[in-house]
Order: sequence, then C-alpha cells, then structure tokens
Amino acid sequence: MKRWLLLSLLVPALNGQAAEQGASEWLERMSTAFRESSYQGVLIFGNDRQWQTLSVTHALIDDVEYEKIRHLTGVPREIIRRGNGTTCLNPSEHNVRPDAQLPVPLMGYSANTDAGAVYDFQMQNVSRIAGRYAQHIRVAPRDDYRYGYNLWLDQESGLLLRSELVGPQQQILERFQFADVNIGASLSESDFALQGDCRSHAKADQQGDGSTDNTVVNWLPEWVPDGFRLASASQIPTPAAVGEKEHSPIRLMYTDGLASFTVFVDATDAEPMPEIVSQWGATSAAVRYLNHDKLRYRITAVGELPSDAIVRIAGSVAYHVVDGK
Repeated sequence: MKRWLLLSLLVPALNGQAAEQGASEWLERMSTAFRESSYQGVLIFGNDRQWQTLSVTHALIDDVEYEKIRHLTGVPREIIRRGNGTTCLNPSEHNVRPDAQLPVPLMGYSANTDAGAVYDFQMQNVSRIAGRYAQHIRVAPRDDYRYGYNLWLDQESGLLLRSELVGPQQQILERFQFADVNIGASLSESDFALQGDCRSHAKADQQGDGSTDNTVVNWLPEWVPDGFRLASASQIPTPAAVGEKEHSPIRLMYTDGLASFTVFVDATDAEPMPEIVSQWGATSAAVRYLNHDKLRYRITAVGELPSDAIVRIAGSVAYHVVDGK
C-alpha cells in the first residue's frame, strides 16, 4: 500500500519533469528554426485592437541571415534585412524603424535560463496549422508577474506556426499565426534583392555591443520578478550626448528565457510631466521621473508583462555607485 502511495506521488512529478524537458527541447528547436530555416509564408498577428498581415521570406545563405517582410495591410512597407549589415526600407517616405524585424513571439528564447522554475510546461495534442502538423505546448506562469503561452510548433522543423499570449483569466492578449507557409523553400540572394526606391541603412555588427562587460551600469531596478536576469546593457549614442557619455541614454534588457522587458534611463530637461502607465494588448509601459546629481532622469519600463509588474519594476530603478562612479 505504501509502495502504491509513493508511486502515486512520484508519477505527477516525473511527468512534469518529462514535460519540461520535452518542451525545452522543442523550444530550442523553435529558436534554431527561426534563425536557420528557409521558409516563405503569410502570417497574421495582433490583438483585439489591431491585426496585421505580413508576407515573410527567410533564409540562411552562406551563414548570413536574410529576411524580407512585406506588409499586406495598412501602409505599404517592405523591409529587407541581411544579417547585421543592411536594412532596406521601401517606400522611403515612410518612417519605419531600421532595426524592424519579424514580430515573432519568443524569438529571444534562451536555453541558458531556468524557465522551468517560473513556468509550468504541458505537452498537449498535435494539431494542424497552415496545413502542417504541429505540437501544441501549453506554458503556464507560476506567479502573477508574467503571462502564459499556447504554442504550436511544426513537427518536422520546429518552426513556430502559431502562438497565443494568455492573460490571467485565460484571455488571449495577442496572437501570431501562419495562414500559409512553405518550409524548406529553395531561396537565393536574388529573392532578397533591393527593389524600387529603397533606402539602405548600414548597421554595424552588434555582436558584443551592449554587453554588460563593456558598459558601466549605474541605473538598475532593485526589484525584478523571479527568474529574470540582465541579458544586455548598452548606452545609446545621441547627438546631444556626444562628449557626455555619462549622460547617454541607457538601455537594459531582461529576460526569463521566454518573456522580456526593457528599461530605458535618459536625462531630460523637459517640463515636469505626470508619471504614465499604459497598456495596449499584451504590452505594458510605465514612465516615472527621478532627480539625481542636479539632473532630471526619465525612467521607462516596457515589455509584455502585466502592468502591475512593469509599474513595480519602473518604481524600483535607482542610481548605484559602481567603481567609485
């Protein structure tokens, strides 16, 4: 009897460990597939306020990542990215961020974090998405400081075919889904050729840029949800800050392996404004102001986290003396 009782207690724990291990392997495949696979497709993404449809072409050619995104709804836009070197924006009269990328959920998944400590992974049934069989994985948060996910990954390649960002009442806050996709498409550089009136932006290779090893970080949040770690820290060069590196805006990026948020700190001489808290879809933002060393600083925290978490993060940011500075 004792043996059966012990076994009944162990089986759920073992199943949970197996699900976590299996999900981790699937998520690693997903992250690799988005970077290294060749695919063409049409996808939709958005929330209850706004939906967008994109045509996407992606390939890894001679170890260089190529990506072309065409917006099929709203303002006509085309974005062509070649590794970290060139981004093409078309048409040129529209103000599109040069670092724009495919809005892929969990693209920044990191296997170096212990996501199992803050999320519960559940392997679900296989479904069909965009005409392909996909493994459904449910990811439930273990606290109230992050959202959950429903993920459908292509069985053959691991490519993410559909995702749902799920709120605390199981409401869908944001959805991403391929309507049609060709995985393993034969693509060449000519499929990413610049066309029409196209602006090219030279982008320096950012490998190592923003590393916490090279940036002295004086501004840090004193509270972040369990499981989040500082992934990168960088100073953003601006014309006004030339020769005044200590006053350059600071960008801090945190991740728990699945979710992420960013903290910006910049000196401002703008008139005092009320602190702001806003949320659109799954994204929350909080802005507050601090005075330090005769300067006024604006603290902005933004990410796909519940607003209570973002407000608490922004409210905990403080100046710390590092190496006597």
